[in-house]
Amino acid sequence: MSQPPPTSAGLGWLQASSSWFRQDYDVIGRVFLVATLVRAALAVHTVVMNLTFDKEAITDLPGMVLAFVILLGWTVLVTMVLRRPSQRSLWVYLADTAVTSALILVTPLVVTTPYADTSLAGYWMLGCCLYAAVLRDTVTGVAAAVLTSMTMLALPPKFALPRIDLALGAVLITICTGLLITQFKHTITEQERARIRSVALGERERLARIVHDGTLQVLALVEREGRGLGPRGERLAKLARQSESQLRRLIRDQEVFDESTTCEVDLTQALSRFESPSVTVSTMAGRVMVARLIAEEVEATLGEALKNVEKHAGEGARAWVLLDQEADDEVILWIRDDGQGMDPSEMDSAAERGRLGVRNSIVGRMEALGGSAVVKSSPGQGTEWELRFPMMLGEK
Repeated sequence: MSQPPPTSAGLGWLQASSSWFRQDYDVIGRVFLVATLVRAALAVHTVVMNLTFDKEAITDLPGMVLAFVILLGWTVLVTMVLRRPSQRSLWVYLADTAVTSALILVTPLVVTTPYADTSLAGYWMLGCCLYAAVLRDTVTGVAAAVLTSMTMLALPPKFALPRIDLALGAVLITICTGLLITQFKHTITEQERARIRSVALGERERLARIVHDGTLQVLALVEREGRGLGPRGERLAKLARQSESQLRRLIRDQEVFDESTTCEVDLTQALSRFESPSVTVSTMAGRVMVARLIAEEVEATLGEALKNVEKHAGEGARAWVLLDQEADDEVILWIRDDGQGMDPSEMDSAAERGRLGVRNSIVGRMEALGGSAVVKSSPGQGTEWELRFPMMLGEK
């Protein structure tokens, strides 16, 4: 997927200092930047317009100044919090709506009624609605718009015409913005899925040629010649036949994605099949719905990790698997064993010698999903993997 040109020099300092974009082509991040600039402009507009009131209209100047300090400070704080996807919980949007409503409610305390055409918050009240619509969903944004509008309309004089205009404008702008962002997200997801499919198919075809010309020929030779080498040769021939069958089936399976990959599956149920006398699987009480492709990759990663426990942790080693969800769009999977452990440098050393099984099977799979894999281990203390991955394709 082609990337857009770099950010203009005028905004370069903002991108460099605040890490607004996860990637240069992060469209949602750029929309959030626009929403941030709009909210900052509305904050300045609100302060300037309220300070132009006739001095006789202001009944509590210190109170008004304090309200403006809170308004500006909250704008900065909520923006810094919401720029990180892991911190975009529902409570942040509720707090944003509550602060906005509170600033609206204090209007009669600092300004006389005839001068309060809208409210002390003015057009700044649109900020909480835009943030919710852009970063969460249309429903949350509209709910914030309705709550703040009803709060404003309840102030005396009730249902003043300027307030009705602002309330209707807030709801309509939020709906349009939310629907537009939803369409952006769907388009980005489809484009990313098509790109991943194209790359994966190309790589699979390349590997199929390599495997067919090399590995399959060797396995066929071992199967043919092993039968005449006694019992051990028979066993090798059987293993070679099984491996050859698996590889040929993989080569035939050229279709990486189908309609089922867009469905969601319950990850807790998918991981429960790994439960055994030596493996304890603990999951959340509720369901954890993820894209089918992600579930398949996580299952393959967990299978590889448990295979490593069986091979390298030592006789009688046990493993524990824990599934948790700390953010709305991210899942964490811990895999721990009580085996003999290893020196962290051993993995890097193995990678340098060309033994990339763990790195490609575990780390590579997680990075391909947009997640991460971190291993902690020390001699005699077992090994622990921490896998983080998104719940849906295109979220990371």
